[in-house]
Amino acid sequence: MLHRGPHQPRHLAATGAVLALALALAGCGGGDEKDAAKQGPPPPASTPQPESEATAAPGAMALNSSTGLRKPVVYADKITVAITGIRYVRNKGKGPGEVTGQQLTLFTLRFTNGSAAPLDLNKVQVVAQYGPRKTHANPSSYADINDFYGTVAPGAAKSAAYAFALPATGYKAVTLAVKFDATHKTAVFAGSLRR
Repeated sequence: MLHRGPHQPRHLAATGAVLALALALAGCGGGDEKDAAKQGPPPPASTPQPESEATAAPGAMALNSSTGLRKPVVYADKITVAITGIRYVRNKGKGPGEVTGQQLTLFTLRFTNGSAAPLDLNKVQVVAQYGPRKTHANPSSYADINDFYGTVAPGAAKSAAYAFALPATGYKAVTLAVKFDATHKTAVFAGSLRR
């Protein structure tokens, strides 16, 4: 067995030198107030996207729906969820995950906050089913339409659109379920669609 005595191995000395250099450089990171003044003020906060843009779907055609899909769900605290429009379109997109020519069904939803507290819409989940077997319709990001996000102030409303690969053959039995928090029951809309 070889004994080296009080000397440290070379790799430990090199590691120590690298660590000392890193700490020295971290301390030289600036902090110069003149540089901060040159950067100017932070950019302004982005403005909310207008509702017409958030739910826009170029080339989409309106669908007629039965009463069950048009009837709003109103909760005891005066929060309302409603489907305000249903349209269909053939996807012309050619991006990742898009199926060119696929028929998409777009649902525009509106939350109206009649309660006294802000309504958090950051956890909204929307699921569409169709046909007698309640087949799940795959969601689509068609036309960059927006999901719900942020909060809705008391007395205000907010809309967003959701697109699903829901074929016309499934239009006789359509269910849309909207969950937005753990306190309220899922809003369920069920009915039929026709062109």
